[in-house]
Amino acid sequence: MKKLFIFVVLSIFVCSVFADFMVPTPMKAVNHNYERTIRVYEDNSREVPEWEFVIDPQSLISNYYDYMPGSYCSTPIRLQPDAMGGIYITFHARETAASTRRVYFAYIDASGNVTNVATIGNTDIHEGYSGVDIDPVTGDPFVSWHVNADGTTTDLELVATYDLYHIGGAGLWKSPFIILDDTFWIDDPLDEFIWPYVFVGPSPDPAKRRVYVQANNAYAVGNPTENIVLLYADFDVNDLNSLSELDWSINHIPLLDDWHNSDPEWIRPFHSMIVSEIDGKVAFFGWNTLDSLYVFINDNYGEGDFEFIETNFQIDTWNPQNQDDSYYFADETTGDPYTLYWGFVHSGHMNSIFTDGTNKLNFSGNLGLQCYEEFYWPMWIYPKTFQYDLNTQEFSFHDLYITGANPDDNIPMVPWDLDEDGEVDSYNASGNVEHVHGWPMHFWNDDQGFHENNNKMTSHEDNGWMVNIWQDGLKCKYYNDPAWLDDDYIDWAETAEIMISISNDGGATWSDPIIMNAKADDINYVSQFDGMLPCYFYVGDRIEDLGDDWGLVHLFFYDDNSFGCWSGATPWGSNDGGTSMYAAISINFGPYSSTDDNTITPAVAQLSQNYPNPFNPTTNIAYNMQVPGNVALEVYNIKGQKVKTLVDEYKNAGNHIITWNGNNDSNQSVASGIYFYKMKVDGKLSGTKKMILMK
Repeated sequence: MKKLFIFVVLSIFVCSVFADFMVPTPMKAVNHNYERTIRVYEDNSREVPEWEFVIDPQSLISNYYDYMPGSYCSTPIRLQPDAMGGIYITFHARETAASTRRVYFAYIDASGNVTNVATIGNTDIHEGYSGVDIDPVTGDPFVSWHVNADGTTTDLELVATYDLYHIGGAGLWKSPFIILDDTFWIDDPLDEFIWPYVFVGPSPDPAKRRVYVQANNAYAVGNPTENIVLLYADFDVNDLNSLSELDWSINHIPLLDDWHNSDPEWIRPFHSMIVSEIDGKVAFFGWNTLDSLYVFINDNYGEGDFEFIETNFQIDTWNPQNQDDSYYFADETTGDPYTLYWGFVHSGHMNSIFTDGTNKLNFSGNLGLQCYEEFYWPMWIYPKTFQYDLNTQEFSFHDLYITGANPDDNIPMVPWDLDEDGEVDSYNASGNVEHVHGWPMHFWNDDQGFHENNNKMTSHEDNGWMVNIWQDGLKCKYYNDPAWLDDDYIDWAETAEIMISISNDGGATWSDPIIMNAKADDINYVSQFDGMLPCYFYVGDRIEDLGDDWGLVHLFFYDDNSFGCWSGATPWGSNDGGTSMYAAISINFGPYSSTDDNTITPAVAQLSQNYPNPFNPTTNIAYNMQVPGNVALEVYNIKGQKVKTLVDEYKNAGNHIITWNGNNDSNQSVASGIYFYKMKVDGKLSGTKKMILMK
């Protein structure tokens, strides 16, 4: 049986405490000895959306645990209902090199201010890998993580808790309580279900909601297989007020148990869970080591059986020939060509989302160039989005970067045939095939790619907006990889790029990515990352609508003090810590065509930055009219809600200035925080700026 990875179990200790990984030995990676034939990727077929920082990166806490701080296959950033407007982030951290790894929360209020950062529990004990979601009625977060809570065995338990935000604000946590311990197993008393993910959705009881906790089996003999347990409990506000530990039920998926038990063969799944916010759907979407793309779907609030749908996902591709008719991908001894296909590789850390109501499931991951002789080529790996349509029962996918002539045709881009005419695009001076490389991970090492991949998605359901974020370390790999050691890329020795691709049509098409990095002399340099080594990016669980096609995306990431993951399964770098960070950006999801009516038109009017900024209590906003027209100048808060109309009248050409005194349309003083002001001329957007009121 073909296996993409062969795994061995290692017990490793960090500060004398069991760390929470299994260490894989990936399928053999092959590097070519041919003359290097890479070429620069240039694509003008899609446009990069406009964007800007709304909240510059700000520190939450010093953190000496520099690996996957927001967990693996979900997002740690959860938004409260719009009326409350706050954000909870949960993560694990060690505040010093010698301290215990603990689970923390951060609360960001409706004005974008970080008001709380603290541990959730009160016991100084090794904790980690928390999941979180928000009750849509009370705004209270539910959190679960794994910990040796009973202290009587070495096994880890799952604990859960919730914050009574609805009573008095953030920080009123109930004492954590055990929801799963070693008295439960499905087949084997050595099973250990950890790495929990939390979701809150509707309940079959219309007066209640249902909280779900999904955990993965870390136990294995030889190869770990993460079969799951699914715990769920119904609750209402009275349960929360009474500090109930709730009445938990449990479910599992027998087919996943069979995969774990090698019945009839060992199969490892890589998937993420999603729960509908509007009906009883619960799903898992992902892939496995048989190269199947699959869905487990349940329409009954997680109770009973899950339907299983799969499709084989080994997509054959052609082996290009050099100008001397030798095959580019061939056995270097015999010259025999390899038989190539695209399959999943280094693609284990994702989240899933519903779109189109609950009709479509989505996740993003990486496809790599492989061969049936069980090799893969490390620098031929490219990010994609994957979708399953519950109505048509069809799987589909889209190229994100690099793309071919048609990134949406369910055929993977071929990196030596980007125009998709069936012929090699170009050859170098020696007559060898030229191609474009891909490495969508932030760290350069081949084996670390299994650990360091991280693709995350979010959406605004009603608008059809979607965001996909990952990191690209190809230039870093060119310098560091022993197979390359290219000094032309020395400036990229410790620099990976942040990539954000968007869709404004529910995932039918995707933009070229926004590219950000901290390299000061590069075209994609972002000053907000100056001096940072940013990695492990997560997005908020939904995009907020700011109006005029602009959406707000919340970010949680890690700023490492030294390049490489010291806390990971195979340590790199130094144990000198880093910082857990929060930021927010706005992205324009509107049409990109310059002929579109919604395109910003600075030739008609120009909006200036307010002065002073930050301000208290008044600030001046200047604007210039090239031609006369009807002007609407309005102030919005960070939630996209209109606060104040400053101008709504016809204005002559020339310079104008208006003063805002920090009051809303009801003449009430607004709170400190970040605000936007937007100007339209004759109904067309002419500019958007942000300002900060600091009292």
